[in-house]
Amino acid sequence: MFVCLFWTVMLTISLRERFNKARAHLLVFMIVASILYWGHCIFFNHDKALVPLADTLYSVANLSVYPLYYLYICSLTKRDYTIHLQWMWLTPAIFSGIVIGSLYLMMDTFQTERFIENYLYRNHFEGISNLEEIQAITHSLCKSIFALQIIPVFVFGWHHIKKFNETVANTYADTENKVLTPLHSLLICFAVTSIASFVCNLIGRYRFADSIILLAIPAILFSILLFALGYVGYKQEFSITDIEKDEVEADESMVEQANMQELRQRIEQLMHDEQLFRQHNMKIIDLVHRLGTNRNYIYRAINLDMGISFTEYVNRMRIDYAIELINQQPTRLISEIGEEAGFSSPTSFYRNFKLYKGISPKEYQQNVNLP
Repeated sequence: MFVCLFWTVMLTISLRERFNKARAHLLVFMIVASILYWGHCIFFNHDKALVPLADTLYSVANLSVYPLYYLYICSLTKRDYTIHLQWMWLTPAIFSGIVIGSLYLMMDTFQTERFIENYLYRNHFEGISNLEEIQAITHSLCKSIFALQIIPVFVFGWHHIKKFNETVANTYADTENKVLTPLHSLLICFAVTSIASFVCNLIGRYRFADSIILLAIPAILFSILLFALGYVGYKQEFSITDIEKDEVEADESMVEQANMQELRQRIEQLMHDEQLFRQHNMKIIDLVHRLGTNRNYIYRAINLDMGISFTEYVNRMRIDYAIELINQQPTRLISEIGEEAGFSSPTSFYRNFKLYKGISPKEYQQNVNLP
């Protein structure tokens, strides 16, 4: 709960300085997760007077966290992001809250206390009334819905992130701080932790109520994941909105019905003659402006005709140029060579050199310097 509250405060402060739609969605996720774990606090501290309220809010939050995280991924990655349709994912959470809250209001004090003691803390159904039985069935249904949410959130979330990363690779030469690779990894962790959460739900919260050791295991696991989710989201500045802005700018250029073979030759000539690949943070829009053609034609000429992404096309040329520099100046600093070749950071240079040549630039330089 305190981890979620920490990121709630941090995200709120950052949004006051500069609004970011995706970060706003993450803030909502953290607020709801805080409510979820507040419900846990009430339950595990046996504050039974607050259990009806906490249990109602817990049921809503429990069925909201996965859809809200999915909405966060959508706001980062999706072009056709229709907010009204996406919020329909929260329908089960809202409905369960209404049903559970209404049942608590209809039960008298004795029925409420008996339901809390027998079902919530002991998982027993003996001696409960019709209202209590309906309440128990509703809680069981919520557990099932919670488990079913894991699959679509993971599958659709993975697809959106993968498609976004491909779009970045087809638009920018430098993908650092743009691709959502950390989010991809976190989605896997999210799925694994979700399965663990489902198992805990299946076992029942009541089994953890009187054991500090048992309670500490999922608490630490979820806290680490939530902190990582908050940290990555707090650091992530780039989203589909930034790509769309660049695309709008590119589409304002002159449209030309270009022959793909001719356009490819023009691209290669421009890149070699003027060495545009050495430009830091190069974008596909730079080619659009220089060639006076349409972004889609550039995309087709490189991605479809050459069969590689814009990122790979530019970085391969940078690596070839870096190799020429190493051969000509074998004692020069590797970091200087990477920067002159167009890479925005030594990390990016090392990673791409290793990717396309199989060895690090330092190892290549050592081989050149061998007698």
